[in-house]
Amino acid sequence: MNPHPLKWIALVPLLAALSACSSHHVMVKKADMEAANQCLLAQQQRDLTLEQQQQQIAETLDLLRQSIELQQHDDEALRDLMDKVREGREEGRSNNNCPQGLALPVPSDAMDKKVVGAKERVLLTDLGIVLQSRVDTGATTSSMDARDIEIFERNGEEWVRFKIHDPDLDQLVELERPRSRKVRIIQASSEDVEKRPVVEMRITMGSLTQTAEFTLSDRSHMEFPLLIGRNVLRDVMLVDVARDNITEPKPPKPSDIDKSTDE
Repeated sequence: MNPHPLKWIALVPLLAALSACSSHHVMVKKADMEAANQCLLAQQQRDLTLEQQQQQIAETLDLLRQSIELQQHDDEALRDLMDKVREGREEGRSNNNCPQGLALPVPSDAMDKKVVGAKERVLLTDLGIVLQSRVDTGATTSSMDARDIEIFERNGEEWVRFKIHDPDLDQLVELERPRSRKVRIIQASSEDVEKRPVVEMRITMGSLTQTAEFTLSDRSHMEFPLLIGRNVLRDVMLVDVARDNITEPKPPKPSDIDKSTDE
């Protein structure tokens, strides 16, 4: 009996096991190589991104440096300009021959007009009653708060009887005046036409006393009992809308009243 066939039969499983181990070892190394390649590609991508970021930072720093240089140049130019202005002022003071400024021409007639504010205290000259008024350059005719308005006839002419409120005494004062005319007022809130009588009243604003027309209406729901329109302001007053109550009514002297009566 030959012992060699049995020997080869025993070696077959061993050779098969060694062959399997060798094949498995080669597959593990390929997977590691693929993972290493992916890791290398990712690292290269991160390096590229980092390089781009560094380039952007370098460009930003360069722009910032240029901006600082420009700012320094502007500061130097501003300092030079201020030095020149300072030198010019010093020369101007020493020579005293430079104009102080450019003055706009003032209309000659404006110098003769009284300046009033958007709100003014107005004296009803013949009654000694002072009313707070709103100065309105958009109103053609002035208006006065009046209650119990009644039209009646006297000596063939139409007269108006009405009452005004004296704020100092807190009472109504009855007046009668000839009706100068009547005006038609169209209310903004309705199409109704309101007819208002117009009377003449003597008023004093500041040191100016004049007789002017006033439409009569119930203004008790309004803030100001008196509205001063263009018929009072025209040719004698200028309005400073940024100021209020800049004049104080000064009653005319008796001599001035007598003089105007004689005229």
